[in-house]
Amino acid sequence: MNEQKHEIPILEFSHITKQFPGVRALDDVSFRIKRGEVHCLLGENGAGKSTLMKILTGVYHADSGEVLINGEKVVIEDILQAQRRSIGTVFQENSLIPHLSVAENVFLTREIKNKAGLINWKKMHSECERWCAELGVKLDPKTRVNQLSVAQQQVVEIVKMFSQDPQIVILDEPTSSLSDNEIDNLFEIVKRMKKKGITFIYISHRMEEIRRIGNSGTVLRDGRFVAAIEDVKKIDIDEIIALIVGRALEEKFPKRDTAIGEVLMEVKELTIPKLITNINFDVKKGEVLGFAGLVGSGRTTTAKAVFGALKRTSGKVYVAGKEIGLKSPHDAIKNGIGLLPENRKEEGLILTKSVAWNTIFASLERYKKGCFISTKNEKKDVEGYKKQLNIKTPSLNRAVKYLSGGNQQKVVFAKWLCADSNIYIFDEPTRGIDVGAKSEIYHIINLLVAKGNAVIVISSELPEILGICDRVAVFHEGRLTGVLDRKDATQEAIMHYALGGQ
Repeated sequence: MNEQKHEIPILEFSHITKQFPGVRALDDVSFRIKRGEVHCLLGENGAGKSTLMKILTGVYHADSGEVLINGEKVVIEDILQAQRRSIGTVFQENSLIPHLSVAENVFLTREIKNKAGLINWKKMHSECERWCAELGVKLDPKTRVNQLSVAQQQVVEIVKMFSQDPQIVILDEPTSSLSDNEIDNLFEIVKRMKKKGITFIYISHRMEEIRRIGNSGTVLRDGRFVAAIEDVKKIDIDEIIALIVGRALEEKFPKRDTAIGEVLMEVKELTIPKLITNINFDVKKGEVLGFAGLVGSGRTTTAKAVFGALKRTSGKVYVAGKEIGLKSPHDAIKNGIGLLPENRKEEGLILTKSVAWNTIFASLERYKKGCFISTKNEKKDVEGYKKQLNIKTPSLNRAVKYLSGGNQQKVVFAKWLCADSNIYIFDEPTRGIDVGAKSEIYHIINLLVAKGNAVIVISSELPEILGICDRVAVFHEGRLTGVLDRKDATQEAIMHYALGGQ
């Protein structure tokens, strides 16, 4: 009897279909997941992965089909019901309450109370510290979430989920904001929990991670089931990519043969107390300059200071040899500088506005016709960027909040292409974007520098930095510790400087 029960899959999706206005997100999807494995859910942005997981957790309800847990048909109405059925989730976009502390977020609706019914803050803080220690991270339980970096907020989400003692765990791009060390710690936790019989559904666009942590897999494309993979460690990465995108990618990092010209932007002694100190670098016409370093090393702070989004105490910025005053992002845009931010939802997009509106937002002056906007020119240009970046949306009037995470990222990208900048700063430009779209983004970067523009790419993925950059500037604790030419840049050399080496 016990053997028969063990053979029943812990989770089964049977003929799941889900329709949104203008889009069939899931079309008759069926597959099974075995107990105690890491099952990788693979597909491009918009393939239906997150929609399926939201059906499992009660955020959405399927139009037709069934979900079975341990062979029993279940109807999950909301997130709380999912938690009661021991389903834990870490989505790509965090769902934390910014003004509450780390501990308050971790134990939200599950507060630890004493006999008098009051919150036992000491116990709650110590439990929070225990789970942080399990993950190998240091977070003060009393710190407010809005004072943490994006990476630290993602860690809080992971701590919160594991503290709920789940049996089925959904990890949706859990490493997109984590450093290599934090990823190692997370994977150790996954391995330990898997030995306890916990089942994981792992969603990631990082093929190396899939091979490293996964057991089996399912591929979705355009809302349909494409293939089941029995052992993701035995299948070739190029074969996985072909299943995901429906074609073979010619090259992971497209070759570029661009003549690098004179200095286009130079930054001298940029300083913000306690954040960055005496940052000096330049970027040339036709060049891709990489910013590397561990999370919190000062890469993003430097980018925001150059863009005028953070007030600098001292330092000068020169564009084409002329010093410019950057008191606000508006000044940066006027001087041809565009920033694709790390946190697209809070800093890069107006989620309630349309794809078209978000695309032209930084370029409104160009489309003004008296007191009105020239909708004819706007529509033509936005349609062009939609095709160029392969943005999947049923309409240009679709609110951005309804797009998948990767397609939202492409809309931010389109905004700065539309603004016709000369200097592009892309902070984690391929974070949460599928392998096919990554290749498209790399091609766009190549086209930008081929036109004589300068591009700065901030990335936590060293293979990406090494694959697309002409030079690499490495940060450590708010200082620029080294600048490497392409021929000298290796993962070992970058990590030497990233850890404080001189």
